[in-house]
Amino acid sequence: MKDNRPTTSEYHDWIKSLKSTIRSAKNKVPLTINNQLIELYWHLGKEITSKVESAKWGSGVINDIAIDLKHEFPDMKGFSRRNLYAIKQWYSFYRSEFEFVPQPVAQLPWGHNRLIISKTKDIEEALFYCQESFNNSWNRDTLEAQIDSNLRNRIGSKSNNFDNTT
Repeated sequence: MKDNRPTTSEYHDWIKSLKSTIRSAKNKVPLTINNQLIELYWHLGKEITSKVESAKWGSGVINDIAIDLKHEFPDMKGFSRRNLYAIKQWYSFYRSEFEFVPQPVAQLPWGHNRLIISKTKDIEEALFYCQESFNNSWNRDTLEAQIDSNLRNRIGSKSNNFDNTT
């Protein structure tokens, strides 16, 4: 009877490939979770804004929403009155130009998003800092420093093709 076991080299190459695939998937998990959270916040912002405007409930209802959501989901963070108001503000900032979360926005953590809309004047500027933050893997302190130092105006808003040239 012939032994069909792989050669040591063949096996090591194969297992190395499997490990690489697993590491890649593992590294994507936080990004996937963040993307889902940002999409959830977009939906919450849209729903809250819609009800406040169409049902004329007023912004005071945000406190009631916070209480109800925290009661239903006690192990989840992000449903405080303050954060729900920030979600509504964030959604309102982008909604005039986007039906869905813009990709550069969805790629960043919530804290980055809050910082960007609190320190930028318009959507174009906000998207610039979203993209730069993502491209350069800035932490929130670096992002804030770049906004405060007016990076966009210092380098100009012109895009370049440095990444595309060979």
